[in-house]
Amino acid sequence: RGEVTAGTWIFYKHANFNDQQSGGNSCDHKILNPGAIEDIKSVNGSMYLVKDQTEGIILFTHAYYGGKNKWYEESCANVNPDFQSGTAKGVSSAIVLSKNQSFDIFSKPNFQGLQQKLKPGQWYATPNAMGFPNDLLQSVRKI
Repeated sequence: RGEVTAGTWIFYKHANFNDQQSGGNSCDHKILNPGAIEDIKSVNGSMYLVKDQTEGIILFTHAYYGGKNKWYEESCANVNPDFQSGTAKGVSSAIVLSKNQSFDIFSKPNFQGLQQKLKPGQWYATPNAMGFPNDLLQSVRKI
């Protein structure tokens, strides 16, 4: 049983944020906010505390916030050093932490190529939710 007293937590069924399962599926994680008291026995393989920053975006390697992640406070012209576009190590999900600023995502470095807007305060569990091809995100621009 888990009780959240502060912060937002993502609990994963498997170790390393469901990395070996490529993020798993919607049943392989559970998001708990402050005040939550829930049974977590089905998702006690690993856990991640979502950043408390009020600005920025967190990108994840796998769908459903799985695998490696990185927080960006500002625009990034090339995320390839952190996420290898076009491979299974590309970006597949995102959380926009900013409550009043959006982020544009692009399929090429330097804010080029296919473009999509991610809205403030939104969680995007899959590439489809982002409206963007899987593993192709290469740059993000804060707007």
